[in-house]
Amino acid sequence: MRPPPSSFFSSSDILLLPRSKPASRLLTQRLSVTSPRRLGQPFTRRTYSTEPTAPVHPSSPPPPPPPPPPPPRSRLRRIAGFTTIAILAFTAGLTYQTSKTVSLLMAAPPATADGLPVYTPTDEIAAEINEKLRTHPEAERLRANPDFKEARPHLNIPEAMRERMLTAGALSGPNKIVVPPYVFSERGGKSMVSLMYLGSDVCGHQGIVHGGLLATLLDEGFARCCFPAMPNKVGVTANLNIDYRAPALANNYFALRAETVRQEGRKAWVEGRIETLPEDGSEPVVLVEAKAFNITFHAAGLTRTERETERNQRGLTIWLTGLSASGKSTIAVELERQLLRTRNVHAYRLDGDNIRFGLNKDLGFSEADRNENIRRIGEVAKLFADSASIAITSFISPYQKDRDSARALHETPTPARLPVYVDVPVEIAEQRDPKGLYKKAREGVIKEFTGISAPYEAPANAEVHIKNVDISLQQAVDQIIDYLDSKGYLPPKKE
Repeated sequence: MRPPPSSFFSSSDILLLPRSKPASRLLTQRLSVTSPRRLGQPFTRRTYSTEPTAPVHPSSPPPPPPPPPPPPRSRLRRIAGFTTIAILAFTAGLTYQTSKTVSLLMAAPPATADGLPVYTPTDEIAAEINEKLRTHPEAERLRANPDFKEARPHLNIPEAMRERMLTAGALSGPNKIVVPPYVFSERGGKSMVSLMYLGSDVCGHQGIVHGGLLATLLDEGFARCCFPAMPNKVGVTANLNIDYRAPALANNYFALRAETVRQEGRKAWVEGRIETLPEDGSEPVVLVEAKAFNITFHAAGLTRTERETERNQRGLTIWLTGLSASGKSTIAVELERQLLRTRNVHAYRLDGDNIRFGLNKDLGFSEADRNENIRRIGEVAKLFADSASIAITSFISPYQKDRDSARALHETPTPARLPVYVDVPVEIAEQRDPKGLYKKAREGVIKEFTGISAPYEAPANAEVHIKNVDISLQQAVDQIIDYLDSKGYLPPKKE
């Protein structure tokens, strides 16, 4: 029996699927739409007037008296009739919605005698390519191996959904991924081989298949390889490392080979390559090699919205950036204290110096290490924000691209990130120099020191800009708290 379509969805395809709603939510939604309170207009009592509606001639006979009003229906009969209408509407709506959803999700193309979905080539070129792939010696060899199962996953995706897919939709068709690949999967998620033909409309440089497409195919293929070995038969790509070896010439046949080299619980490591698929039995040419790490995401029992509701506060990250000795840490300490004591919200400070004693103790001060320093703290701050807490970070974070990356982490889903620029001229910061770092940088003891021998890129998009010269600490903190209040990030202040 042919497996249900969902068993052939890849990681790339799953990420592009529109959100579907479970049956229980469909029931709830339909019931709310057809609930009695929203059906039609409310009943009103009709009234009759005995006043004439037009002038009556004196000689005209008096108009007949109006008929007496019908007796009002009992409340019980009105409720019963109204409930009947609601049930009929609900049943009709549910039947339509259910049949529509089932037909969309479960409809699959007709199958051949061997259980593969029927593929109808769009033209003679596609028919020729499809036949060569089907009868290729490598396909015949894998088909004869009882440990491998043949499939054409893209054909098992309902046609109405394919237009939203990448490899099964936008990138498929004439001169692209011309025909759906033939996929042979070893049982238990041990290995996988995908045979395909790539045309001339998926190129970067003329005549050379775009490296981005090859990366997408590897991502999808590696996921399809290892998912059967994972507990829930699904996961996401956490890391994909690619080495391009040779140009992939368009209008040619290719083989993607993947092997699950290790699997532990919800984690799987996959290695593989894309190579040419010669028709004459000659040695294939390796075009790209890759390694991937896939995991099954373990969802929480509460949503961020539920956590925020229970704690009566919004989760967010307040990101203070500025030169060394600009006053970031001093402001962060006082801000944390006031949020906890005067506004009764949970806040925690992640200090740049303190983090280097633990989480980032392996990092130095080169540009690469600074980038990694900010990446790690951005991930940690996002977790705090997702927990409905306020994370206060005070890092120099000198590069705009790193701050943008940290900001992007907070955009989807949407725990907010508030950039705060603590602005002090380097001359003032050097005069303060509480740690003597500027002096050591001037003497050459400290290399690549921000503001002296390494650049600081002032943020152009900070929501709060604190010019921390000739203002009090309280004034600096008030700027941040006032902004949070104006945006509704804090609960109302108790008088």
